[in-house]
Amino acid sequence: MALGDVVHYTFDATLASYVRMRGASSGVTRFPGVPDPAAGTTLPAEVVHEYGSNVVDLRVSLRGPGIHFVQNVPQGTAGQQGRWVTPA
Repeated sequence: MALGDVVHYTFDATLASYVRMRGASSGVTRFPGVPDPAAGTTLPAEVVHEYGSNVVDLRVSLRGPGIHFVQNVPQGTAGQQGRWVTPA
């Protein structure tokens, strides 16, 4: 894994709720007709820091105009919530 690589990140319930809360107060993540991420939603993300042992910080590209930053994310298996995988 290297800086700038694109991976797939799957939201867990906690981080999905953070995105919803942030959007409700600021409108940053709200886009008409596009639902907020929910637990199990998988979206592309860019690696912005690598800690080693397959743990990284990610900039997740939300559907619409938003980006969400996630720290200390371990690698997982496809669809595993709160984890990232390399695209197939």
